[in-house]
Amino acid sequence: MHVRGVALFLALVAFGSPAHAEFEQQLGPLAGAVRQQMLQGWTAGVQDGWFTLRNKETSGSEQTLYLNLGPAPETGRIIDVNVVLNSQKPKASIGVALTNRARKGLCLIEITADKNTQLFCLDGQNRRDIASVPNLAKLDGSDRIKVVEVPGAARFIVNGQKVGDVEDAAALGSEVGIMAYDVGTFGIADFTVNSNLAPAKSGGGNAQTGGLPARSGGGGQQGAPQKTAPQQAPASGNNSGLPGSGPYPRFGGDSTRIVAVYVGIMRSIFLHEFGHALIGELELPSTGAEEDAVDIYSALHIVEPTMYPSDDKDTNTMVQGAAKYAALQWYYSGKLAEAKGAGNSPWQDEHTGDLKRFRNMLCIMYGGNPGVFESLVEQVGFEDRTKARCGDEFTKQNRAWRRILAPYTRVGAWTPDGQQPANAPGAPVNVTFEPSSRRIGNLFANNLSQAIGDNIKLLGKTYVLPRPVNVTFKDCGKLNAWYSPREGTITMCYELIENIAVMISDIEMGTVGGEIKQGGAPGQQPRQPQQQPQQQPQQQPAGGQPQRAPSGGFDELKDMGVPPTNLLFSAPYKGPTPTSHPRAKVITTKDLVYLLKNEKNLMMIDTSGLRETVPDAYPLIDAGQDGSVADQMQNAFDGWLHKKTGTEQEHNVPLVFIGASMNDRSSYNAALRAGTLGWPAYWYRGGIEAWVANGLPTVQVKAAQGN
Repeated sequence: MHVRGVALFLALVAFGSPAHAEFEQQLGPLAGAVRQQMLQGWTAGVQDGWFTLRNKETSGSEQTLYLNLGPAPETGRIIDVNVVLNSQKPKASIGVALTNRARKGLCLIEITADKNTQLFCLDGQNRRDIASVPNLAKLDGSDRIKVVEVPGAARFIVNGQKVGDVEDAAALGSEVGIMAYDVGTFGIADFTVNSNLAPAKSGGGNAQTGGLPARSGGGGQQGAPQKTAPQQAPASGNNSGLPGSGPYPRFGGDSTRIVAVYVGIMRSIFLHEFGHALIGELELPSTGAEEDAVDIYSALHIVEPTMYPSDDKDTNTMVQGAAKYAALQWYYSGKLAEAKGAGNSPWQDEHTGDLKRFRNMLCIMYGGNPGVFESLVEQVGFEDRTKARCGDEFTKQNRAWRRILAPYTRVGAWTPDGQQPANAPGAPVNVTFEPSSRRIGNLFANNLSQAIGDNIKLLGKTYVLPRPVNVTFKDCGKLNAWYSPREGTITMCYELIENIAVMISDIEMGTVGGEIKQGGAPGQQPRQPQQQPQQQPQQQPAGGQPQRAPSGGFDELKDMGVPPTNLLFSAPYKGPTPTSHPRAKVITTKDLVYLLKNEKNLMMIDTSGLRETVPDAYPLIDAGQDGSVADQMQNAFDGWLHKKTGTEQEHNVPLVFIGASMNDRSSYNAALRAGTLGWPAYWYRGGIEAWVANGLPTVQVKAAQGN
């Protein structure tokens, strides 16, 4: 075994690690410019999911943030950003600028506070106005500016409509950035730069530029850009800059999480198949089911980088996240199968059922690094006796695989058991990433191939292989991955990675088929920065809409795009929740504090399963179970409530249901059960997370409380 898997994540820092952790989610590669380029009178911060620039009083001042990208590659690049502004000055503006200071050139596309869209270029002191389009901007938080740049030319697009093209401008081929002008508040989100667009087609137009001519390296004159109909933004919102079709879950725009999800999925699949390759190529003994054996090999490799963290906090976050998602995919898949009534694998299937595979992998990972995986095993309900076994399972399996592989392993700092000299001859592991027709495929082929490929090739330097093992990432037309003992090859299908990523996104982010619902999804809502603070909530929760979060808290009423339902959410009860409830009143922290002070008979029930809870709350995980509101659990729950409240037939004691967070659906279920029974129910949507975020105390759960 070796831990050089850490090198993969270090190599991915440029893609997924924050350039400046405070602003990276909104600004991406531009985040590093904030501290160096801020002007006096301007301030920067984050509000409501936006990176905000503020200029309170310096009229006519202009703040720019620039990134030096150099000339556009032959394959082109796309600069894409979500912008908004709030200003009383009609000419205040925000936009994307291309600039070349050495040539004294600037091209700027800007949106003004009076909803005008302007495109112009400066060449020294000479200004050239290219386009002015009224009312194209909306100023509602949904405006997107896109610049498609190829060598010698650029196209400027606002909200899917072409505003204008420029060629041979002095501004091209150097720096790109954001410009904000005049007094106001200016919001920026999802700033991305994506290169390696689809190759230009024979007709002279590029598939991504929609007719913009790709220039040759010789600098000769080109014809005018082809005229095309205005391009409307697709409903699915393909603002990723990745060529191809299909969904591309963005997981709230958090690039650290994006890397963790996609690399975690990839490593789990690949290491499983490479385990097969080792058994086949090296003719290793396998006394049990081979599928189970290579799952263990995969788990041992996945947990190992978490055991030896680097000095980079963001890299460690990615390593741990990838390890968790490598296992969680089996948990989610198994739970979905259970919900469909297909929880058990066919008896002739050589693979163990998904939930059992999840248990086996997570147990190895937990046994190897309990501190990292403790929260996960608690969330999924590992019993104490299972946890106690995992340490031994990890030790035995790690020892077994190292001993089996030792005769074929080169000795080194991370492979001390190796019995082959460090310079022993052997065949390599080769890696090829084919272009894909899918966006997620091209995420790997264009953005992640170098780091992943280099990491996989290290396996050929670790093990002494009798012949080359050729790994190919490709479109397969099916959900699969496999090792071929005849050819000595491993095939990794982009479709399988996409399918798993979509499943995780739908469960965790509330997307549908990996895409954002109409009306938004968590982390994807149009976000409008405000210059004035929100009004403080009223104290009394009775009547009307629930009040906003207390000052200093997060938005407990954030709309995640999930409609209220009279059906119980199914296990595993993790995912975005509605903002309203058909059988209970939704309350915030402010409301709950008021109720605790003024309602003497109030009873609180915590379904989170956490170790800490709100003082005086009863822990009762079972109350949040799925099923139906007419099942046996419903009667048992009603009886428990009567016993605890000291009532007989009456349903007159108000109940508050508390979960772990806004993404804990168990408390929604419990409130639905109680409300259907006729109890006056309150649903504290923000849960323990909101309670703690507002600086309120918790107490340790006592097991006896729930009896």
